[in-house]
Amino acid sequence: MNRALLPLAFAAMALAEGTAPAATPTPSKTGTPVSERERIYAEKIAPIMEKSCVGCHNAKKAKNGFRADNLASLTKGGNEAGEGIVWGKPKESSLYLLSAANRSEKLAMPPKKSDKPALTTAELETLKNWIETSK
Repeated sequence: MNRALLPLAFAAMALAEGTAPAATPTPSKTGTPVSERERIYAEKIAPIMEKSCVGCHNAKKAKNGFRADNLASLTKGGNEAGEGIVWGKPKESSLYLLSAANRSEKLAMPPKKSDKPALTTAELETLKNWIETSK
């Protein structure tokens, strides 16, 4: 049997038995598996960051030392507010706290004077759940 068809054969057998095959991480462009944390970042979090944060927090213009254009930088955080993400603890993660803050507060992101939209309630919930469950 062709090796490329082997995973399909196993999946078909599992479905025939009424069970789904175990999920395998999606490979990245380099061929290495992508973690669930990275997959959710790419699918859900990166678009939120692009819409509301990356305009001011990117490789060319990292305001306050913070970049919102990649997962490693989100996790690290910036110069002022501490660690960007404390996995499992959104209420200790400056990314979540500053995004959820009232826009009139000094460190709220994006700030009131910004032309970028604040995160919606649904986006904040997505961010919070991702941080909580990606331990």
